[in-house]
Amino acid sequence: MKISLNWINEFVDLKGITVDEINKKINQMCCEIEEITEVGKETSGVVFGQILEVKNHPDSNHLHILKVDVGTEVLQIVCGAPNVRVGMVTMVATVGGKVNGQKIKEAKLAGVESYGMCCSESELGIGSDDEGIADIDFKVTLGQDIKEVLPIDDVILEIDNKTLTNRPDLWGHYGMAREFSAIFDRPLKTLPVLDLAKFKGLKKVKINVETDKCFRYSAMSVANITKKRLPMPLRIRLNYTGMRDINLLADITNLVMLELGQPMHAFDNNLVKDIIVREAVKGDKLLTLEGETHEVNPGSILICDGKDEPVAIAGIKGGLKSGITDQTNSVLFESATFDSGAIRKTSRSIGLITDASLRYEKSLDPELASIAMARILKVLTTIDKNVIITSSYSDVYKKKYEKVNLTVDSEFVSKRVGIEVTNEKIANILTKLGFSCKISKNQVQIAVPTFRATKDISIKEDIVEEVARMLNFGLLVSKPLEFSVLPVEKNREHTLEYEAKLMLAEKYGANEVHSYVWNYDNFNKEHKVETKPVLHLLDSKNAGQSSIRSEMVPTLLKFVSENKEQLDGEVRIFEIGRCVPSLDENKLAVEEKHLAIAFASQAKTQEELFFSVKKFLVDFASNKLLLNLEFTKEGNVPNYIHKVNSCSVKNGEVILGYFGLVNPATTKCIDKKLNICVCEIDFSKLCEKEGYKQKVKVPSSFQSVKFDLNFLVDKNKTYGEVREALNKVRSKILVGINFVEVFEGEILGDKKSMLFNFEINGKDHTLSSEEIENFRNDVIAQMAKNGYVLR
Repeated sequence: MKISLNWINEFVDLKGITVDEINKKINQMCCEIEEITEVGKETSGVVFGQILEVKNHPDSNHLHILKVDVGTEVLQIVCGAPNVRVGMVTMVATVGGKVNGQKIKEAKLAGVESYGMCCSESELGIGSDDEGIADIDFKVTLGQDIKEVLPIDDVILEIDNKTLTNRPDLWGHYGMAREFSAIFDRPLKTLPVLDLAKFKGLKKVKINVETDKCFRYSAMSVANITKKRLPMPLRIRLNYTGMRDINLLADITNLVMLELGQPMHAFDNNLVKDIIVREAVKGDKLLTLEGETHEVNPGSILICDGKDEPVAIAGIKGGLKSGITDQTNSVLFESATFDSGAIRKTSRSIGLITDASLRYEKSLDPELASIAMARILKVLTTIDKNVIITSSYSDVYKKKYEKVNLTVDSEFVSKRVGIEVTNEKIANILTKLGFSCKISKNQVQIAVPTFRATKDISIKEDIVEEVARMLNFGLLVSKPLEFSVLPVEKNREHTLEYEAKLMLAEKYGANEVHSYVWNYDNFNKEHKVETKPVLHLLDSKNAGQSSIRSEMVPTLLKFVSENKEQLDGEVRIFEIGRCVPSLDENKLAVEEKHLAIAFASQAKTQEELFFSVKKFLVDFASNKLLLNLEFTKEGNVPNYIHKVNSCSVKNGEVILGYFGLVNPATTKCIDKKLNICVCEIDFSKLCEKEGYKQKVKVPSSFQSVKFDLNFLVDKNKTYGEVREALNKVRSKILVGINFVEVFEGEILGDKKSMLFNFEINGKDHTLSSEEIENFRNDVIAQMAKNGYVLR
C-alpha cells in the first residue's frame, strides 16, 4: 500500500520531521516500510504556457509547430499531440529543465527547431492521460513553475501489506495519520464531512438485505452532477498512491477508499434505483466494468437492482450494466460492510483480487460506512456546487460488533513491558490512539474504539502491545525472565518422531523430505495413481493442485520420479507429515500424522527393498516402542501398491498401515528399471500403542540346545499363518523360535520349505536327550495337525 506524506500532512502537521525520522519511527512503532520514493524530485523547469498558434508541420502528417507563450518569451515547439489548439493552457518543459530525470534540450524534429516540450500528465507522472498534452482548466499565471501551484513534490511510503493484516484501520490515510499523530505527538485534525442529518426529510433508497453476510449496507442518491473530472491536485494524489484517474465519480470513490480504507461504489442512478443484497445461486453471472464475464459461485454476495438483476459482486467489482459513463449525471453511492471470509472466498474463487476486496478481507469496521458516505458527499459538493442530494441516508445495519471494554493496571503492563509504566502514561498513550480511558480505583478502564475492535484488540495483552510499541520497542531494555524452572515431561510422540527419523537416516541411509499437503492430480493421473481426497480447494488456479492429500505415498513417488536421475537410480526418502483422509460428522477435516517411506533402486532386488522396509518397521516397533507388529493380508491397499507383494501392518486388532512393492503399472510410468518399495503408517496411532512390559530374566547357567526344523507348506501359505501354528507349541523349556529362510524350487512342486531355528533350555538342569527328542516330536506333531509336515 502506498502512503502520500502530502496527504498525511493534511491531517497531521509534519513540519520539522525528516523523512529519515519518519522511516525509523514508523518501522519501529507501527508497520514496515518497504520503500520510500521522492516523487517529483527529478522534474524541474516545467512551467505553464499558452498556445498562441498551431501550424501543421510541412513534412509530417501528425506533427504541429506551436507558438507557446511561457510568460517571459514565446517559444517555438514541435509537438505531436492530437489535442493541441489555439488558446490551450498546458505544461511546458523548458530547455534545461527535466521531466522525470530526462533533460530537455533544443532539438530539431523533422527539420524544424523545437525549444521545449509540451507535456502530457502521463509523461510527468502525475496522471494516466497519455492521449494528449495536459489541458489546464483552472486559472494560472503563464511562466509560473507548476510546482508552485500543484503538489508535484511528494514522498511516497510503500507499506508492506503483511504488516497491516490485523489492522484494517491502517488501510487508509486517515487511519495512518492517527498513528503519525500519536507517534510524533502532533494533534490530529478532524476529517471534514457533510452532516447527513440535514437530509433526513428526503425519500429513502429502498434497500433489501437478504443475507447475514452483509453486516451493513447504506446508500444515498445524488443528481445534477456537472463536473466530469477531479481537480488536478486530487488526480495527482490518486496516481501517486497507485490508482489511475478515470472520471470524477469513479475517482472520488477511490479517493475516499484510499483516505478512509472504506471501499465505496457508484451506480448510475438512472439504471439502479433500488438495492437487493443477496447470495448468488447457481448460474448467476456478472459482466464487469472491464468487460469480463464471471460466473459467481453459490453463496457469494451479489448486489442486485430492484429487478433482482446482479449489478455488482459485493466488495469486489462493479458490473458494466450499471457502470458510470461520461454521460452519467446522477448516482447512487454505496457504502457497505460485508463478512470478510465471504469476500475472500469469492475473490479467490473467481480469481479477482481488487483494492476493495483486500480491504474487506481485513474485517472493516461497520461504523466506517456512514463516515465514508458523509466524506464522499463533502468532497463531491465541494468540487461541484451544482450537485443536488436526492435521498436521505438509507441504512440497513444487520450486525454490530460487540463493544470491547478492558481493564488493566500499571503492575500488569509494567511487568510485561519490563519498565515502570504509570496508569496515567497508559491512559495518555491509548487516548492518542483513539481509545477512551478512565482511571478509577488504581486501574485504567478502557473502551476500545470500533475501528480496533473487529479483529485486533480483544484481550489485555493487546493493550500491553499498544503501550509497548508507543514506548518504542527499540528503546526497551532486555532483561532475563524470572520464573520457576520446573521439569516438563517430554511429549512421547515428538520423542518417537525424532527417534524414527534418526533411525531411518543413520541406520537405513534414508533422507528426510518436506513436502506440501497438495494432492498432485496431474502426476497421479499420468502415473496411474488413484487417490481419494476429501478436501477440495475452491481456488484451483494452480494446475494439478485442486485438493489436500488424503495419503502421503503418492507425494513420495513424485519425489522419486523427480530425483531418480540425480541420485543415480538409488532413492531412499521418508517423511513424517500431515494428510486428511476423512471428514468428521461436521464435515470438518480429520487431520492425521503419517510416516511414509519410499526405497527405490536399480541395483537392489525387489526382495532386498521389501525386507529392508520391513526390517525398519520391526526394528523401530520392537526397540523403541516395545511392540510386536503383525504383517497380514487383511485390509485393502491402494491401486498403486502390488496386490500380492504387500502387507497390512497390525498391532492387536488395529491396522496401522501397509507396506509393499509399487504396482508394476505405476513403476513403469516412473522408470521401468526401478524397483520401488513403499510404506505408509498412521504414526500417531502407532505412538499411542502401549508396548509389552520388559521382564528381567537371570540367564541360565546350563547350556541351551539349538536345532533346525524344515517344514513343507503350500506355496500360498504366508509366514504369519505358519507362525501362528508354531505359537501354539507350549513348553517350559522353550526359549525362542526364529525364522531362518524359505526355499522354493521345481523339486518341491506346489510346496515350499520354511526353515525355523528352535532354542530350548532346562533352566535348572542340563537337558537330557530324551527331553530334547520329546520336544522335537511335540513340535512336529503340532505342525502336522495344521498340515505342515517335516521335510
